[in-house]
Amino acid sequence: MNILKSLEDIVGSEYVSDAEFIRESYSRGINGVLEENRPDFVIRPNNSEEISEIVKIAYNEKIPLIPRGGGAGLLQGVIPYKPGGIVIDTTRMNKILDFNENTLAVKVQCGITWGELNTFLMEKGYYTGNVGPQSGMSAVVGGGLSHNSWGCGIAKYGPVTNNCMGLKVVLPNKNGDIIETGSTASKYISESFNRWGLGPDLSGVFLGDNGIMGIKTEATLLFYPRPKYHSCKGFTLKRKPIQTGLKIFLNYRKKGDLGIFDASFIDDVQTQLMSIQFHPKMPPIFAAIKNVNPRGRAMLFYVIEAESQAILEENVRIVDEITENEKGVQSIDFGSGEGNIAKWMYEKNGHWQISHPLWGTLGPGSIPQSAEHILPMHQLPRIQEALSAWVKVNQIKIQSVGAIASTGGEFGLGNHTTIATPTGLIVWNKPEFRKLNEELWDSYLEALIKAGAMPYMTGMRFSRALIRAGAFSNQYYNFMRDIKKTLDPRGILSPGKYYLGIYGE
Repeated sequence: MNILKSLEDIVGSEYVSDAEFIRESYSRGINGVLEENRPDFVIRPNNSEEISEIVKIAYNEKIPLIPRGGGAGLLQGVIPYKPGGIVIDTTRMNKILDFNENTLAVKVQCGITWGELNTFLMEKGYYTGNVGPQSGMSAVVGGGLSHNSWGCGIAKYGPVTNNCMGLKVVLPNKNGDIIETGSTASKYISESFNRWGLGPDLSGVFLGDNGIMGIKTEATLLFYPRPKYHSCKGFTLKRKPIQTGLKIFLNYRKKGDLGIFDASFIDDVQTQLMSIQFHPKMPPIFAAIKNVNPRGRAMLFYVIEAESQAILEENVRIVDEITENEKGVQSIDFGSGEGNIAKWMYEKNGHWQISHPLWGTLGPGSIPQSAEHILPMHQLPRIQEALSAWVKVNQIKIQSVGAIASTGGEFGLGNHTTIATPTGLIVWNKPEFRKLNEELWDSYLEALIKAGAMPYMTGMRFSRALIRAGAFSNQYYNFMRDIKKTLDPRGILSPGKYYLGIYGE
């Protein structure tokens, strides 16, 4: 069978390629650990039906399929684990299919970016609540739903998967079956308005699945009126800042709904790094932070939303009272200048730039190896202790490759009492360091898992670490494997993740 010709017949010759430079560009992630694995083909379909036809070819020929959105994931979720296969680039599938103000739901193709979608909604006075991950200008909706992404708005709305009411999914089986989940699974219902009610929550099989169960092609998301009023404030913390920050966040939650859209803590080390412009393209906010926090103390900031000025002022009063009641906490006077990171993140979409300093922290060529995870906030000190112990054991290896390891000096308030903390390693993207970088990364992830941390996205790296660390019982893992085999009989979709797929691992 001429695979290239068959793929061209589906999407046209301009949207599929086996050219070496194209294959090379799709073999890369944003890390410097593994050798790049080139796919055999890259294809850019336009709709669910085209993906279904691609799946049929891959099934019959037993060819791996790797769905890809914006390619911004930090855990190697969109590159082939081994050479070969077909990368399905979904970014042509970026249409808004239905905007329904009666149900306050929007149906989109899963290749649209969070930035594109929220630009459309905000012009009409709405947003998706959680407006997507920190890579939202390039990250697509399908990737966010696959990774259970957190991001800006998590404190108020929860992860992006909380707001998904239904999906259209292509299954990786012989017929490339296309199914819908949520209310429109019923042929008598034409609008997506609720995820539950027809039996088991089958949407949940594909949400947070990291692309192993099916290819998401369309999603229906709730949208919300964007409140008219907001307040953005910051504080410095002088005494035991991490413990103080955790206590403040827990006390926020104990007071109930205060309209907190976002709340974040950054320790003194991270604050000082953010106050340095690493290169001219860095947003000026990072340098301006130094002016409002010259001593480089830890910072806490929040964004509160409300539908009236009176409600906003009352909630701000309560939140400020909770915050300033702790010793060593001081409100930052931002004045009329820059440096209000909370305002920058909320009003200027700064949340989509906040992680940029991770690239080049040690100098040109240094990059992050992420280990982002979630946990109940009271458990953070214990997790940090476990990571500090890991650093101590691995110090010689870390020094030998010139890397640095984070034990978690930054965290954001999630839903209920959960926090997310972006830890990991900063390493050098050098071929001679790749093997040891990979060993350190895997060891770091396993240490986190064994300490009780939970990844919110797994990708290739965290998913395999979960299995190596023995996180799952045999019964749980066999259940996951059996679901995978039922949906993907030949194991062609995203093979390698969780050690599942046609590679027979």
